[in-house]
Amino acid sequence: MDTIKESDKIFAKVAESVEWTETQSIEQATELLKKLRNDTNGLVIVDFLDSECYDCIGGVESDNGFLKILWKDFGTANEEEKKCFEGLSLNSTLIKFKELRIEKTQRFPVFILRGYALKDKEIKKYLEKDSTEFKIYDFQDNFSKMVMRKINGLYETYRCLNTPIFSMIIIPKNGNISSSSSKKKLFYYNLSDSIVRLNKVKDELENEELIDADLICEKANSIRRILEYILKVELCYRYSKLNVKKDYSMLMLGELLSLIKPFINETINVLLRQIVVLSNESSHESGKPIKREIVLDLSQKTIFYANLLQSKISRSPNYEE
Repeated sequence: MDTIKESDKIFAKVAESVEWTETQSIEQATELLKKLRNDTNGLVIVDFLDSECYDCIGGVESDNGFLKILWKDFGTANEEEKKCFEGLSLNSTLIKFKELRIEKTQRFPVFILRGYALKDKEIKKYLEKDSTEFKIYDFQDNFSKMVMRKINGLYETYRCLNTPIFSMIIIPKNGNISSSSSKKKLFYYNLSDSIVRLNKVKDELENEELIDADLICEKANSIRRILEYILKVELCYRYSKLNVKKDYSMLMLGELLSLIKPFINETINVLLRQIVVLSNESSHESGKPIKREIVLDLSQKTIFYANLLQSKISRSPNYEE
C-alpha cells in the first residue's frame, strides 16, 4: 500500500489487528504503535492540544511505565539533516503511560493517548541520569513541559506530557484533518469521558433506596473530583491567556475556580458558586442531614456545566477571547 495515499486503509488494518479498542497495558500500546510505525513507515500526523504537530514517527520505546515516541533520531539522519541540527541527537515525546484508545471516525480510526500526571521531580528522576546538562522548561500550554538534556556531548529534547488528559492524537496522512479539528476531537474525548462518569453517578443517585449518608457523600466526592478534572481540561483550553505554574496534582477546586473566574460571565459564575455550595454541604461534616436530592442536584448542575463547556469548545476550539 502507498503509505501516504492509502494511509487511512493502513490505519484501519492496524486497528483491526487487535481485539481491543482501549488498553491500559503499556505492552499492548507499544506493540500497536510499533506496528503502526512499521506499516506506515512512520508517515503519520501527530497533533497535540496546542495545535503543535509532527509529521512522522521515528520510533517507539517503553520502559518502567514510560512511553517514548521518537520524532527524529538524528543519529540516523542524512548528512544534510545533521548539518541543520548540529549538536541535537534526539527529539521525542515522553508519557508516563495511562491509556491508548482506538476511536473510529466515519472514515478511519484514530489513536489517542494520555498519561498520568507528572511532577517536575518525577521527570527529573527519570531523565536526568547520566546527563551533563539538564533543564526543564515551562511549555506554556498547561499540559506539557519541555526537557533538554546533554548526554555524550549531544543534546536531546523531550516534550513531557504531564497531565492525565487525552492530549495527543495520531491520524492518517491522507486524513485531511486540520490541527483545529484535531484539537476539537481531543477536547471532545476528554469532556465526553467526564460526562459519562457524571451520568453514571447521577443514575445511582436517582435510586430512591439510596439512603446511606456515607454512600451519598461518596457520590458527592466523586462529582467534586470529576469537576476538578473538567476545570483542569478547561485550563488547557484557555492556555493562551492563562499559564498555570503549579503541578496538575496540586490544583484543588477552590484554586481552579479562581483561575477560571475572570474568563466566564456572571451567569456561569453563579452556576459554579451553586455547585461549590452543594458540594461543600455534601462533602464535609456539617452536622446536618445528608440528602440524596441535594447531591442529585449537584450532579445535574455539574453535567450542565460540562455540556456548556463542550459546546463552547466545539464552536471555537482555538480559544481567542
